[in-house]
Amino acid sequence: MAELRLQAELRQSLELLLAPRLLQMLNILSLPYLEAVDELTKEAEENPVLEVERQDEYIEFLNYLTSDKKVRKEVDFQELPGLENVSRTDKTLEQHLLDQVDLADWEESQKTIAREIVGNIDDQGYLLAWPELRERLMAKHGLSRPTIDKILKLVQSLEPEGVGARDLAECLLIQIEAYSFENGELEELLKKVVKVHLPDLEAKAFDRLAAALNIPVSGVTEIANFIKHNLHPYPGSRFGGEARQVIPSFAVEKSGSGYRVVNLETRYGPTVRLSAQYLKMLDDPKTDEPTRLFLKERFKRAKELIEDFAKRSETLEKIARKIIDSQPDFLAKGRLWLRPLTQKSLADEFGLHPSTISRTVAEKYVQTPQGLFPLRLLCPRGPSGQTAARLKALIGELIDLEDKHNPHSDGKLAELLRDKGATIDRRTAAYYRQQLKLPSAAERKK
Repeated sequence: MAELRLQAELRQSLELLLAPRLLQMLNILSLPYLEAVDELTKEAEENPVLEVERQDEYIEFLNYLTSDKKVRKEVDFQELPGLENVSRTDKTLEQHLLDQVDLADWEESQKTIAREIVGNIDDQGYLLAWPELRERLMAKHGLSRPTIDKILKLVQSLEPEGVGARDLAECLLIQIEAYSFENGELEELLKKVVKVHLPDLEAKAFDRLAAALNIPVSGVTEIANFIKHNLHPYPGSRFGGEARQVIPSFAVEKSGSGYRVVNLETRYGPTVRLSAQYLKMLDDPKTDEPTRLFLKERFKRAKELIEDFAKRSETLEKIARKIIDSQPDFLAKGRLWLRPLTQKSLADEFGLHPSTISRTVAEKYVQTPQGLFPLRLLCPRGPSGQTAARLKALIGELIDLEDKHNPHSDGKLAELLRDKGATIDRRTAAYYRQQLKLPSAAERKK
């Protein structure tokens, strides 16, 4: 009985994950801006009832602003909000990964090794000749195998999901773990299929696979469809081995005593609408039945697409604004003061699945006063620790702001840091203070 109930739960979970409308919406959510524009343009060309109301102006403006150095000096950016600091940026897969390493909250020694690992990732996103590379890294840096393996795991946490894998199975497993399933049994079943039964899945030997997993063949079919529609076997292929233009979806600019957030996609991106002419034809009793059926199907597709792009804009803006509004210190003083919100906390706040948050922030960028940042850096999957650099910055700030007649002891510094989420003791606080060449509390007292 328990087995039947489990099978029913797994089937229900898979059916929900594979709902065509949900798959389409999640796919549109995950698209970077340029690919979203391409998707909308392609659909408008193929579907006569979908009209482009406004063509993409964003790329046109960017091309104009970067056409000549004199142009920016002559432009009135009050008429082009959000574009003052945005420029054309092209990145290869390698540069995309290296930028994430540079911005990551890791120790500098870990970043050094991570950069070497990234240099051995091919255009498809796979890590080449890992055993030989690991031996070289161990010898060069005098580190143990588990330490090097741990840094590889950090590289595998970068986007696109699945990058840095050593084979197809590992690539799919990384993506399954990143999906944040609410059904633990389903996650374990998918992992088992990928770890043990991938050859049967590739050969479409569904009967043999069903017998091995003790589930119906229909369940295996749904698992195969889930993997096909949700996981990518070549995570680096979007770059195509070339530099790809990176377009920020949001811009944050200083405005008076605060900040102005501009949704660049909705401000300058294309908009579409249903054709009034074809709507009239659909309602016309003189329209023949084959034409009516054709128009009805095209209207359904167009309406769904408009709804999905509206949902994309709404979800992306809601998440981006929450992330940006929670980062006043980062916007004012730099990334050492960044306090990322986890994807789980955002999922809980907005009542969304963590995988929806993950897809929404994937390969989206925000232009800030501190530079261009991947939105996902401000919104990681799990909580991040505090690096030595960040801890030193926090200690320096606490000392700058302290009452000079009653300065903080090292014990008090450790206590205040714990309030900021950094669990360090008095001796560690003293060590970092000394590295900053700051005197003791007694010596600082006026």
